[in-house]
Amino acid sequence: MSYVLGTHGAERERLGRQHQIWRSDSQAAWQRAGFRAGDRLLDLGCGPGFASIDLAELVGAHGRVLAIDQSHDYISHLQQQAEAHKLPQLHSKTLNLAEPPSAETLGEIGAGSWDGAWCRWLCMFLNDLDPLLTLITTALSPGGRLVLHEYIRWDSFSLHPQGEALGEFVRCCIQHWRQQGGDPDVASRLPRLLEEQGLQLISSRSLMACSPTNQPKALWLQDFLGSYPLQLADAGLWSPEQQKALAQELEEAKTHPSLWVTPALVEQIWIKP
Repeated sequence: MSYVLGTHGAERERLGRQHQIWRSDSQAAWQRAGFRAGDRLLDLGCGPGFASIDLAELVGAHGRVLAIDQSHDYISHLQQQAEAHKLPQLHSKTLNLAEPPSAETLGEIGAGSWDGAWCRWLCMFLNDLDPLLTLITTALSPGGRLVLHEYIRWDSFSLHPQGEALGEFVRCCIQHWRQQGGDPDVASRLPRLLEEQGLQLISSRSLMACSPTNQPKALWLQDFLGSYPLQLADAGLWSPEQQKALAQELEEAKTHPSLWVTPALVEQIWIKP
């Protein structure tokens, strides 16, 4: 499926803000996985490449990062950023990770030649996970580690004590993604699928957050609410009346103590024996 959130400039900017808010969680995960200087790492579903740049700086001049995404716009942006940041160790490739890779593609990437792979908010958008998981297990070397950040319960996204309109928005998002073939609760299926691929789970943890209105992860949620209702409206899933009710709740949350709860995000670290 295509990236339902879009690849336009405004979405790229939102993804940049998102990465900054979640950056420390990503870097902590890479540290737990043992990613280090000199490693060869894959960034799968890299988007505009914000994490790719961090990974390239982590592995240094003697390492290598290959960032993969199906969006030509995002890969073009990443190539420009790699040149601007003088990161020759950062490479990129346009590839639809929902389709089985050809023998030629697998040859280009290299079987058993990667020390690790990073994958955040990608699996939820794929209607078939087999191509991606096959590529990962083929590409990783023995002892190579896969770090995943994916949602396990997207319907936990909520606002308290108010939040009825937000709850309706969340239900519409889930409906939209499932109509497109995605799965916003995909992390619940990954343990069985990755075990079938021969990988072993060595670490897992919750990254779910609860924040007051003015804190970074609450602002991240509000940022999403500033853009995605338009796409739901274009899909015929969100009305002006629903948007008015949501806007009223957001104003209420700014003037009264409120709790913003993120979708339930989990981290999984897997190793290839």
